[in-house]
Amino acid sequence: MDAARLAPPFVLLAALVLAPFPSLRAEIPEPGLREQEWALAAARRHFEARRYEQALSQFESAERDGAPALPPDALRQWGIAASETGWPLAAWVRLRQYLAAVPAAPDRSELEGRAARARSALVALAPRRSRLVATSDRRDFDEPPERRIVRLVARDGRATIEALSQADRSAAPWERAGELALDTYLRLVARLLDAPAIAANFPVQVFDPNEVGPRRAVALRIVVGEEERRIQALRGTPYDEIRALVADVLEFARSAPLADETD
Repeated sequence: MDAARLAPPFVLLAALVLAPFPSLRAEIPEPGLREQEWALAAARRHFEARRYEQALSQFESAERDGAPALPPDALRQWGIAASETGWPLAAWVRLRQYLAAVPAAPDRSELEGRAARARSALVALAPRRSRLVATSDRRDFDEPPERRIVRLVARDGRATIEALSQADRSAAPWERAGELALDTYLRLVARLLDAPAIAANFPVQVFDPNEVGPRRAVALRIVVGEEERRIQALRGTPYDEIRALVADVLEFARSAPLADETD
């Protein structure tokens, strides 16, 4: 057979092999997004089958660090699953997120009732086992780091505080430690639980090595029973909202009377 007659098919085959496939690539989700879609699909199947513990595990997998925000219907199912299985902090946070995203939810009254019961459970559990940790850091290239940290713990009806602040090179570290009146501590816990920032779905932020100026970070952890909620930020609106809560805890650490000061 004439070689000249064979050349065009080979040329066409090579062109097909080497040609890019932009439309196909566009239809394939990124690995992280694909994993989230799988986890959400599994969570929804478990939820519809009333396997709530398994649904919770899959919802948590779907909201790993750096993953896109979950859709509102997933937040609703997550909150209901947590409510049904006795995880009040997850129920409180996820139901509030859903209700904020869907103000006209048809079952809003029922979900608000679930959220209220979750909050009551948290307040009841806090005296027995809870913890608050607030931190604020500022680091500059030419200055010593500034660090403030407050740790409050309640265990078996007793509340204690440990606080440390190093604001600048000219000031001596400020420290405070001791036992608090339990009611005083619980009022702070309730105030923080009700803060919108606790239920906000802030994006994950990372340090930018090219960013100029001082580096700042704020973080707040709330632990009640076996559950934990942590929010943190480096810049922008998330930083401002979390910083306001951290400042509230820092002021509490300075001003709340200790047990030995009221005797």
